[in-house]
Amino acid sequence: MDIQKLQRFNSAYVGDFPFLKDLVSEWAQTRPLEGIRILHNIPLTRETMLKLEPLYLGGADVTVTHLDLPGLEPKPECVNLLEEAGATLELNHRRISGTFDIALDCCAQVPAMENVRIERGYVELTQSGTPVYSNLETDLPIYSLDLSKLKCLEGMFGTGEACVRALKQFVTPDLKDRKIVLFGYGKVGRGIARYLSAEGANLTVVDIRDDYLESAASAGFSALRSTRSPELLDAINGSYAVIFATGFSGLLQSLFSPSEINDDVLLVNMGADDEFGDDYPPERVVANKAPLNFLLDSPTTMFFIDPIFTAHNRCCENILSGGTQGFSALPAELDLPLVNAWSQRYGIDVSDIYF
Repeated sequence: MDIQKLQRFNSAYVGDFPFLKDLVSEWAQTRPLEGIRILHNIPLTRETMLKLEPLYLGGADVTVTHLDLPGLEPKPECVNLLEEAGATLELNHRRISGTFDIALDCCAQVPAMENVRIERGYVELTQSGTPVYSNLETDLPIYSLDLSKLKCLEGMFGTGEACVRALKQFVTPDLKDRKIVLFGYGKVGRGIARYLSAEGANLTVVDIRDDYLESAASAGFSALRSTRSPELLDAINGSYAVIFATGFSGLLQSLFSPSEINDDVLLVNMGADDEFGDDYPPERVVANKAPLNFLLDSPTTMFFIDPIFTAHNRCCENILSGGTQGFSALPAELDLPLVNAWSQRYGIDVSDIYF
């Protein structure tokens, strides 16, 4: 791997990423991953290239792949650069085989790779991967970044901003007074609601939890229970768009059949799961069911994802030092200290994440 080619590529990136820069400087000196075999499975974007640099400089032997989701393609310029630099790159999950020390995963796709063996531990990036890893029968350390306040920061602020950015780029430039139904008021849903509200959208929040519905109502949104009802169907059919951010596969078809939803209502996915179900064909959903923000050149801007990528990488050190066996949250020393450092650096109030 010609690390200098990657460094030159990354030097042209426009944006602020102080936490990964610090990690680059530190790991280039300490080389904590010398000879460690890492399988790296997250969306291959321009930002991912910045995340890979400290892994290489830290001494890791990295196999790079790309998240396998319908409609989600790796960025060609990133693929070309990695190939030119001599990186180990395999985009087809079925062709990946061998033994690795650590899996840096997204959406729990590594355990499904039949010819892959992980010997030291796993680090999962997303909510959708958490159920798989929490039930994985292994004594190896498994860290879930979803179980952290740091992930709330990225999920609420970063994904919310990206959702609005994607809607304005690919759907409509003006969201003011648009009637939108939002399924899910967890960390991702709250962030989407926050940014949609700032655009002047007319928002109805749908959730199954009473406390989340109360929070949504307190924030000034209409709130409806996620259950089959005439009220919910009327809200959907009277809306401009319905956005899904619950993490529950097949949710919409469990409530309403495609024939009950008006054809002019836009269906939008903002999660890694197919929350519509097989009854809803890909062409019925904006972006063919792919998470809408993944169509952007920057699905989540580095401003928000820098500390998350840093923590995802740093968990390798925890695994190598004999981390907690089995499934657990992001280590405490990587959670609130990074949240507070980000908040202090940019002077942004992050109290919304503590819900």
